[in-house]
Amino acid sequence: MSSYQKEREQLIEILSKREYQIYYEDNRSFVEKSWDAIREWLADILSKVFESFDPSTTVGNSIITVVLIVILLAVAIGIVAIIMTVTRRKRLKNHQPFASSNQLQWGYQEHLNVAKQYASEEEYRLATRHQFLAFLLLLNDKSLLTAKLWKTNWDYYDELKQTEHALAQDFYQLALFFDRSTYGEQQITAEDYQQYQAKILDWINSIAQNHPFDKEIGER
Repeated sequence: MSSYQKEREQLIEILSKREYQIYYEDNRSFVEKSWDAIREWLADILSKVFESFDPSTTVGNSIITVVLIVILLAVAIGIVAIIMTVTRRKRLKNHQPFASSNQLQWGYQEHLNVAKQYASEEEYRLATRHQFLAFLLLLNDKSLLTAKLWKTNWDYYDELKQTEHALAQDFYQLALFFDRSTYGEQQITAEDYQQYQAKILDWINSIAQNHPFDKEIGER
């Protein structure tokens, strides 16, 4: 065997050893590989859209990074928005506030009177219920929503947020308290009820007087 062949075989043997193979292996993590693949994909798109775009330059590399960050932020915001919507829906979707058609036929003032009577008897759970039903009926009377026996508080919230954002946000909090007091185990104290009553009456007075909905309860 010639010296050339021996040297060639020795070189092949050396290069086949593990320590040399490791040098040529792709040791990037899954995240790094994915990130690089996305960057290459985006660079290819930008190069096709903008003929002068060169991803190999510092400016081109910076543009790709900024675009990717914006995309990731948009995706993250979208996911958070979806989670918040699903969470809110779960909290308000299970119960219909009106237990019977008779409660729908009452005027909001009748419910307020009943709420006052229950409060005087320290029946704050029932007083809370009628305060909230009075609020719903006034919103119905003012065509801000349409009260129906089958509707849940989520349905009402969904209606309100289309046109009255500030009112919808406060309605959501009031509806949560109503659900916890009516269907949950939360004990309602006199102080709890008085605060709840004040918030609802504040909105009732504003709506009844046709005031604009440009302030939230805490700002009045």
